[in-house]
Amino acid sequence: MKYLIYGVASVMTSDEAAYAVLDYATALAQSGLADRVDVPSVDDYGMAATSSFMLAPAIGVLVQSAPDDELGPETTQFAADLRTRTHAVQAGRVH
Repeated sequence: MKYLIYGVASVMTSDEAAYAVLDYATALAQSGLADRVDVPSVDDYGMAATSSFMLAPAIGVLVQSAPDDELGPETTQFAADLRTRTHAVQAGRVH
């Protein structure tokens, strides 16, 4: 599990989702683009949640280790979608 830190807020999500967001944010920043993503996450009580982020070049994203949580969110489809978006941005095809 990882904390995904953006601005003054942080959310807990899977390693896979956190690094997918980081890669996508990097691609967007390098291209001068922005996009919104809805990240599967875990709230303070361990319940499944969705956290919406506006990824833009001016705001950095930090991924930090978090305690493992067996009830972490299912993020396989989310990460696959972000990888597709990342490749499209890198190829010059805006999402």
